[in-house]
Amino acid sequence: MENITAIAQMLSEEIQRELTTEYTLTDIEQVGRRLVQEIGRQAIAEVVNAEENGYPETALCPHCEKEMRYVRRRSAQLRTLFGCMEVKRAYYLCPECRQGCCPVDQRLGLRPNAISAELERLAAMTGTLLPFGKGRDLFETLTLVSLSDQTVDKATQAYGATVMRREQEWQVVAHNQDELQRRKRDVQKPLRLYGAIDATKVHTRGDDDHPWRDLKVGAWFEARGQPPKSPDGEWCIQAENISYFADISPASEFGSLMWATGVHHHAQLARELVILGDGAEWIWKLVAKHFPRAVQILDWFHATEYLMPAAKVAFPTQQAQNEWVAQAKQALWDGMINELITACLGLVRTEDSSDPAFVAARYFDQNRHRMNYPTYRRQGYQIGSGTIESAAKQIGTMRMKVAGAIWNENSARKVAKARAAYLSNEWDALAAYRALSLAT
Repeated sequence: MENITAIAQMLSEEIQRELTTEYTLTDIEQVGRRLVQEIGRQAIAEVVNAEENGYPETALCPHCEKEMRYVRRRSAQLRTLFGCMEVKRAYYLCPECRQGCCPVDQRLGLRPNAISAELERLAAMTGTLLPFGKGRDLFETLTLVSLSDQTVDKATQAYGATVMRREQEWQVVAHNQDELQRRKRDVQKPLRLYGAIDATKVHTRGDDDHPWRDLKVGAWFEARGQPPKSPDGEWCIQAENISYFADISPASEFGSLMWATGVHHHAQLARELVILGDGAEWIWKLVAKHFPRAVQILDWFHATEYLMPAAKVAFPTQQAQNEWVAQAKQALWDGMINELITACLGLVRTEDSSDPAFVAARYFDQNRHRMNYPTYRRQGYQIGSGTIESAAKQIGTMRMKVAGAIWNENSARKVAKARAAYLSNEWDALAAYRALSLAT
């Protein structure tokens, strides 16, 4: 502690020497931050170089595990959170396989002539949150480290690729029957787990006439609280421990990802598995295939959205429309699906299948087995898919649909996956996984 106090005293004296006769706290902070960064840069270089004091004449080759011999000390440039620095490391050459290396690089996780792991972690985090150009500018303002927008892009995609690698490992586990049986015996089963799926659009480059691709988003989560007592009551349910997954892929491939991530969260073992979604047929086909025991719930808010369009065609006044919608919503809330369908059919004015009242009746009829809302409420189930709709907005709309963004499809996939991991509060765990995977 005395050393820290002495260093602080020396730093304060240096700050005062660099300040003009008139200054503000902002000036003190800016000068202090610049000096602290330079001190950190030199200190880190000293620590890394000190690792090579007294290096041995021989070392074990990481490629063939034979004995390597010391050749010389090699210089390298490191780009770190404290800026660029030069370090010297002992270089060894293996006479057996003729490959060389600097053992300290692997031991400390050095990345010669590239950005450090910590700098990459923060740059990638910035790229998941902001367009690369804006992220670059903010990053430099906050850290005093200058990166190109291409570097931020590359770091973000590297983290997205790491998510993909982790998902591939989960896929292997999810199709290993021995491992599934072991988990069935040994893993503590979730009491109640929720799943949800949705999709949004991403503008991609391509030679075809359909540049918009479906970005499919899924989530596994828990929830607490109870639904309101009436259709228009206040909702108090809160989702917790949310884990998102995303991909730009056909529904069948996304189903495999849904299964793999579900197995990772023990969805197949849950005593109660509840999956929410809108009326999209592809969603419920995936649920039926991969989690046939799940309770399927049609999102309450999607269901109610079909009522007002029907009322607007049938009733001339706002009051009449609102009265009919209120009655229809109460019937839906009470699980009176047959009566609701009859009421909708009573509003049909044309033989056109696009008549909003007919569309509503057909929608309710096709999803009636997912609309037993009285039972769901008694069970304390969440009946709204706000969690996954929020994910679609946060991953798709807020990051992938920024003004002027036209994505390479593979890049879009990686950035979406990286953002999903960040929103799942998995960033530090993902960084640790990435470091381990690169080391091996």
